[in-house]
Amino acid sequence: MRSDNHFTALLAAVLISSLCFIAFAQPTFADSPPVPQKKIDALTSIDYKNFTQKNIKEMQEMLVDISNSIQKNESTMESLDEQIEKLQANQTELQSTLEKDRGEMADLLLALQRLRRMPPEALIAKPDAPLKTAQSAMLLENTLPSLYKKAETLKINLEKNAELTASLKSKREQASITAKALQKQHSTLSALVQKRKNIYRSTQKGLAIKEQRNRKIAAHARTLKDLVKNLEENNKPHADSVKQTASAAKPAAIPGAGSARLPISGVIKTRYNEPDHFGAPSQGIDIEGRGGALVVAPMGGVIRFSGHFKNYGNMVIIEHEDGYHSLVAGLEKIDTVVGQNIIAGEPLGLLHYEGSRSDKPVLYYELRYNGKAVNPAKKFSDLG
Repeated sequence: MRSDNHFTALLAAVLISSLCFIAFAQPTFADSPPVPQKKIDALTSIDYKNFTQKNIKEMQEMLVDISNSIQKNESTMESLDEQIEKLQANQTELQSTLEKDRGEMADLLLALQRLRRMPPEALIAKPDAPLKTAQSAMLLENTLPSLYKKAETLKINLEKNAELTASLKSKREQASITAKALQKQHSTLSALVQKRKNIYRSTQKGLAIKEQRNRKIAAHARTLKDLVKNLEENNKPHADSVKQTASAAKPAAIPGAGSARLPISGVIKTRYNEPDHFGAPSQGIDIEGRGGALVVAPMGGVIRFSGHFKNYGNMVIIEHEDGYHSLVAGLEKIDTVVGQNIIAGEPLGLLHYEGSRSDKPVLYYELRYNGKAVNPAKKFSDLG
């Protein structure tokens, strides 16, 4: 009977504790952007008419710094999302096991309690009762070791569930902090990007005509190769006409490529020359990213095209030095202007948004040399 009492107490304690689950924590708040706010405010307050080349360079460096921080936070968010998803799946599976074990233990506990509470008078009143009682007692005695083991397993699983709940709480807090930081950084970035666009638009004559001409070129181009070729051909006479205009400034040289980096932080799903979704060898790479992720310039150069092109969606084409071009497609929003000089890491726009976790958005990146698609590993060593 002492053994029964001990088992009953253990089982009851486990069953009661199994009903207690730790609640998830509420979100917390975020960090400040990597660039001092006073410096940002000072730069954005300057009238575009008074902007100097030094101011533009400072703004570009700020944009790159903030973009780097945003992409790091996006990588952190992606990792946290995956960890949370995995923890939730593990906890759901464990709680299902706990529910099943709890039901089995409750039935056994009830059987034990009934056996202990059976009065002696009941055994006298029913001639066959003593035999059945003895048989039940022997059966329970034989199964007690395995029941103790089950109770111990249930206890261990409850501890695991508590650990999972604590881990989920921690990861959700981290995700909340990171999300707040991203929101603040995107707000700062948007203000700087808008300032950059306004400065460029205010200092470039004939920009609307140039953009309209590019749209016509895109409408008549059958392939990306045609588009790049026609843009190059169109740019040459335009440059000549600018030189012939005495009042116009000499066109700036193409900025240096700088340190090459992939346009977004994400997972490469299709590499160069691997079969694409049509089964043909891919001329570029597909990078899976977060919906609304920041897209940056892979290398420094000049924006030659900014707009929609066939099934590629919104796309940016950047001319680099030495005959290279970058094609970045799959953007939801474009934050660049045709003819604009950019440095490596400057924001181009945002990746289109995902519909679900199982259908994540993809950015397409293609590197061309003298008009022909080449392996991006030629410029990006981490792809080799």
